Amino acid sequence: MTLSVELSDSLAQATLAGRQGVEASGFVTALVAQDATLWGSAAQPEASIRLGWTARPDVWLPVATEVMNLRAQLVAEGITRVVLCGMGGSSLGPEVMAASASLPLTVVDSTHPDEVGPELARDLSDTVVVVSSKSGGTLETDSQKRAFEAALTAQGLDPLRHMVIVTDPQSPLHDWAIVSGYRVFEGDPTIGGRFSAVSPFGLVPVGLAGLDLVDFLHDASVGFDACTAPGEDNPAVTLGVALAHDNPLVNKLLLRPDSALPGFGHWVEQLVAESTGKEGTGILPVVESSIRGILDARSVGPLGSGSDIELSGSLAELMMVWEYATAVACAQLGVNPFDQPNVESAKVAARELLDSPAVETRPETAVDGLSLFAKPAMPTLQDLRDIPQLLGELAGTRGYIALCVFAPRASSELWRECAHRLEQTTKRPVTLGFGPRFLHSTGQLHKGGAPEGVFLQVIATSDASVDIPGRAFNFWELMQSQAHGDARVLVSTGQPVLSLTGSYADVDRLRAALSS
Repeated sequence: MTLSVELSDSLAQATLAGRQGVEASGFVTALVAQDATLWGSAAQPEASIRLGWTARPDVWLPVATEVMNLRAQLVAEGITRVVLCGMGGSSLGPEVMAASASLPLTVVDSTHPDEVGPELARDLSDTVVVVSSKSGGTLETDSQKRAFEAALTAQGLDPLRHMVIVTDPQSPLHDWAIVSGYRVFEGDPTIGGRFSAVSPFGLVPVGLAGLDLVDFLHDASVGFDACTAPGEDNPAVTLGVALAHDNPLVNKLLLRPDSALPGFGHWVEQLVAESTGKEGTGILPVVESSIRGILDARSVGPLGSGSDIELSGSLAELMMVWEYATAVACAQLGVNPFDQPNVESAKVAARELLDSPAVETRPETAVDGLSLFAKPAMPTLQDLRDIPQLLGELAGTRGYIALCVFAPRASSELWRECAHRLEQTTKRPVTLGFGPRFLHSTGQLHKGGAPEGVFLQVIATSDASVDIPGRAFNFWELMQSQAHGDARVLVSTGQPVLSLTGSYADVDRLRAALSS
């Protein structure tokens, strides 16, 4: 499929001057030259160490060969199943890459005991566990690594044979892995997590799952050449200027599904939301939205979808286009695309609750079998079926509703249907995120972007107790602290938060009420 980015006639006309301005400024040439001044002086220190992703993708061909050789060796040993432990950019890129190629890859980016526990309990003799963390200190990934290492040992399996590490040089994970004797693939520390799909963080897990990495890097290089070509019709410039056009009046991006690229919207969601959502501005992607005709949103979809922006191309090509377009859009908005200050604030809040649970005993009330925490004070809820109307009233004419679900992702399609029904009921965009993975994605925009969100947090309780070796807390306590910590930070922004906790049966009734 030919790479293209096409705009509606009205949007093409409205953005022509912007595209010409980007071309005249030499922005793309400067970006490829890794000019750290493109996003302003405040962003320069961070940008100066985060532009490694602008290198031509075929620089990773030696790593691709090494990964594909390792896969052949593992398959010969009967190790054919790949589990990936990672968060944010370390999991979203590989997940969509595997899905688009119809390759099996089990992604463990949850701390819910009912999602982690079954993976630890299954026979791991045919499994290689890829532990992937750029910083080497991501709490969720470290917890998963500890748990899988213990599970492999308990099954009489050698973790050194069944685990592969992907991390940046000199990270805590890197140092531990080298001393312990693990196989390690090193990332490039000048590439930030959400720009790391076309690097070892994307290539290692999907290569071990069976993707032809040489073909993928060829396609990515074709996309790179298109995105670095001169001219106002450069696809990345076209997309980037269109994304930022009319912001903040138009600051929501409705991502239509593309059957050829399953899950692609979730990768775009992190890239765009976490890069743009700060300093009170940003672009909110709404994955697989069903709503149409709202003035503060622009639609994006595959060629022929009737969207404001239509794209075609291979996955690798489109990854290049979206990365370069995001850099363009951030320059247009005047924000630093490479930091994520509000992601860190939620991590700090969760850590405080883990270290000292008595710090916050939040007030909760019973509502139809569930426990409700709400800030600011809400009207008394008598029935779960009153929630959709309340959410719509709180969202008003410019807000969005965020469904933040702390439960296993096996229920994702049911929650997607629920989000669609809420969109039709409230006439506002509804995002769906599973915790804690969305904390490394849209979590930045939730707290750093325009304060327009209404947050419905759903926590499904678990009877399982899954320990984290070497930690004073288990997976349930970790997940609960992450949910409560995120709610605490959201409340501090002045945005409405409703947090409901209950059993799976209670949560099923809540979902039915939201869909009624």
